[in-house]
Amino acid sequence: MVKMNESTAYKRGQELLDSGMYNEAIAEFDEVLKETPDSWKAINSKGFALQKLSRYTEAVACFDKALLINPKSVEVLNNRGVTLSMRGLYKEAIACFDESFKLDPTSLEALNGKAIALQRMFMFKEALDVLEQALKVDNKHAQTLLSIAVTLQKLKQYERSISFFKKVLSADKSNVKAWNGIGVTYQLMGDNESAIKCFTKILNINSKEIQAWISIGFVYQKMFRFNDALKCYKKAQMLVNGRYHHKTFDGMASCLTKLSEFDQAIEVYKQIFQHEEGKKKWDAQRSIKFVNKLKRKKALGSLPDIIPHDDGAPAGDA
Repeated sequence: MVKMNESTAYKRGQELLDSGMYNEAIAEFDEVLKETPDSWKAINSKGFALQKLSRYTEAVACFDKALLINPKSVEVLNNRGVTLSMRGLYKEAIACFDESFKLDPTSLEALNGKAIALQRMFMFKEALDVLEQALKVDNKHAQTLLSIAVTLQKLKQYERSISFFKKVLSADKSNVKAWNGIGVTYQLMGDNESAIKCFTKILNINSKEIQAWISIGFVYQKMFRFNDALKCYKKAQMLVNGRYHHKTFDGMASCLTKLSEFDQAIEVYKQIFQHEEGKKKWDAQRSIKFVNKLKRKKALGSLPDIIPHDDGAPAGDA
């Protein structure tokens, strides 16, 4: 039986989790665990909050603990798989999703999670096979349709990719993931203007949509409009109230490097290094070394132009 104070703290924790207040949510789940240390739901939710904070090792430890209490929880297994995938441990993640699918052959979360891990291993055809299996469970499932569209995009089947994104939009015209996906596909096709129109459509739906600002920033980068891109990344960062967000930090660091603002770029990469684990942490360390090298070349007067002289003009195909 769940005690009243446990139930209240857990409910508050879930509300904070849904609001993106992850540290505050963790504090509430810790309160639950002080009195009920075997509450696998609180442990699982704490792990999910830690995952959102990019504290992947701690998150996996929570999911492992929750599975010791409830080894047949499909929810925990899926959360563990997603977190392992974020750490770049794709084979381990797939094993987790396979175990989840054995327990529940209708788990679309397991199938989609496995497909994403396969995508990140560049096994796009295998990912597509898994997603076709998911369609048999529910052929209108938005996340499955989106995942198929992304996989086709990776296979450079751009027209087919757009058609699947449009299937999602036919049921939900305000689906920002679908609009973003079409925009990314146009960008990959070299049509930057159409891409920006799609991302702007998202901002017309919700001006606070972080991914749209990031996507526009990325297109501006491809167009060598680094100042404009930097403004977009800073806008996205402002929308998360200064909290760490890998894509905005990575984008800002890249633009600052291109603008020869090396000290600022290094500081941003250092923050990425502090927050991340696995490949992202290693990439940040490598970037710090690279930018320091550019800084030394600038001091010696041997730094070549990083930005083309016709800065602001489209650079052709992305």
